[in-house]
Amino acid sequence: MSSWGCPHEIKGICTRVNNLPCDLGMKGCVLFGRFRFADPTKNRPKKVPAPIPAPDDDKA
Repeated sequence: MSSWGCPHEIKGICTRVNNLPCDLGMKGCVLFGRFRFADPTKNRPKKVPAPIPAPDDDKA
């Protein structure tokens, strides 16, 4: 297994997201929305396609 080090994390603090404690995948993180995490709360919800409107048959 490999490891990854974030360049924005310094001593457990994220310098990219207002100096909050680093939590990989949190909103604002460079990984947010780019990867799937084992924790489903860190994953973006799946996009549901908008329904296609039915064609209008009243046109004469």
